[in-house]
Amino acid sequence: MPGKIHQLDEATSNLIAAGEVVERPASVVKELVENSLDAGAGRIAVEVEGAGNRMIRVSDDGEGMEREDVGLAFCRHATSKISGAADLKNISTMGFRGEALPSIASVSRFELVSCTRDNPCGTRIVVEGGETVEISDVSRAQGTTATVRSLFFNVPARRKFLKSDQTELRHIIRVVTCLAVAQIETGFKLTHEGRELLAAAPCGSVAERVRDIFGVGRAGKLLPVIYERGDLVVGGLIADPDSCTGSRPDQYLFINRRPFTSRSLAHAVRQGYRSAIPDTAQPSFFLFLTVRPDQVDINVHPSKLEVRFRDEGLVYAAVQGAVKEGLRQEGAVADYDAQVSGRLVSGSGPGGSGFRGKAPGRVSEVRGRPFLPGGGFQTSLLMPLSPEKIKRGEIGLAAEDLKPGSGLALDKTPAPGGPQEQQGKAQKAELQASALPSIWQLHGRYIFVETKKGCLIIDQHAAHERVLFEQIMTGISNRNITTQRLLFPLTLELSPEEHSAALEFKPVLEQAGFEVEEFGGRTIVVRATPALKGIGSPEEYFGRMLHDLISEGRGSAETAHQCLARSLACRAAVKSGRKLSSAEMNDLIDRLFATELPYADVHGRNTIVQLSLNEIDKRFGRN
Repeated sequence: MPGKIHQLDEATSNLIAAGEVVERPASVVKELVENSLDAGAGRIAVEVEGAGNRMIRVSDDGEGMEREDVGLAFCRHATSKISGAADLKNISTMGFRGEALPSIASVSRFELVSCTRDNPCGTRIVVEGGETVEISDVSRAQGTTATVRSLFFNVPARRKFLKSDQTELRHIIRVVTCLAVAQIETGFKLTHEGRELLAAAPCGSVAERVRDIFGVGRAGKLLPVIYERGDLVVGGLIADPDSCTGSRPDQYLFINRRPFTSRSLAHAVRQGYRSAIPDTAQPSFFLFLTVRPDQVDINVHPSKLEVRFRDEGLVYAAVQGAVKEGLRQEGAVADYDAQVSGRLVSGSGPGGSGFRGKAPGRVSEVRGRPFLPGGGFQTSLLMPLSPEKIKRGEIGLAAEDLKPGSGLALDKTPAPGGPQEQQGKAQKAELQASALPSIWQLHGRYIFVETKKGCLIIDQHAAHERVLFEQIMTGISNRNITTQRLLFPLTLELSPEEHSAALEFKPVLEQAGFEVEEFGGRTIVVRATPALKGIGSPEEYFGRMLHDLISEGRGSAETAHQCLARSLACRAAVKSGRKLSSAEMNDLIDRLFATELPYADVHGRNTIVQLSLNEIDKRFGRN
């Protein structure tokens, strides 16, 4: 009886390896560019067609390869980067596995042309589906050109898993951007079907490279950091706290100039900003970690995007410390604490406590207020102590305005008799029973509405988000968004990824009330915006809005519209901390209860919390 175990043939082995190394066109770009960097290239040009599906070409002026090396380069585990197992502990090159070229060639039509300085005759090799088709002499200046065509032509199932061309192109832009930020002494150029997407000349600093790629405005909001702890050095750029927003930021990590990802270290950065920015804000950063090669394992995954440190705790503490030190620069930071009712207080200097002088609303004063025994609510959070101490307003909701079909409704498809539907009916009945309930505001953040059996607590920012979101979505659906033309058109220089997104989502932006034109290079002109009060200047939010679309707007047009509406609503909504008049509170509540889903904001959080008299009585031991 023959054995069940057998050795796979080389073609099948290559396809399996390709599945690990070549996930998408961006994977090919990454591997080829890394090879160029290891070859000492001073300039690297990346050309792409069909978002990499049709063609990817990477040309460099590196040291090149001799004829015998060209042939060996397409054999599995053939590499010039390491010689044995001991070298795995001291890896200093970008690539070392010897899997990239044979893996890519096994799923494409691959042509490589290379020439060294000492040999006037170069070599050309053509490999299709893992089989060598041709090797010949060719004339070329020193360096290498690798051309990959018809990616996944022989594995159509893999092609089906690729995303849209714009999505795949964004991944390529991200890869080239990461490598360009890290390798500042190398010039980079990326073009897609003849259109230049990125161009960065060799430079002398990370700050200069960031300016070249992300624009002067973005780079001007970054602070330099440098921090040493033993053999570990953390340096780079971090965002000025004033520029941190709740949107997706530019976050880049490098280990010995190799791009990598780490949730743990991203958390360490966030902890370094603790008390300097709101909890919802996200900082941008470009951080470079330098350690001895034997202190980090970069051989964790074929993609080489994950690493493992010998002392994870030390690295975490160093990153957190680097951010803290960077924020101690004079004038860099204004301290923030969520317990201070959203107020920013004066900045801290080196070694300071985070507060200067007798700033109103400091944490110690808040913590000094008496709480109920057992850690319960403060009395002021439950109900007014006396009518004289609370300025009461009138809510504009009469009983006849709240009859069925008036707009006070939950999601149109709740489960019959479900908890959400029952809660909505109960709250509706409460308001119907009190045509003129009392209303007041707490700390410029919450609106309290007295009901017959207790009170409703409404988050004013969340409520306004819900109102604006549905208003914008209705306007997009009916194609009647109100726009306002800018007196002076705004010229914005975008990053490569943002510029690609602006072109991809241009129809969506136009439906939402934006008028956007290309201006050349990565620059666009914004001539009109949606007429939303409080949204601010497009210069402040346009890039972040594009990042929201990149991260959440993929899929259908409706998905993109919802993502854009969420982004705009979040920015235009009344902020926590703003005092509202009785008329403004009345209007906001009227509009909230007229929405289709008044009980959740655009992020799925509660807009309304009901507090019954029974719950309050329990806190006071009355029942």
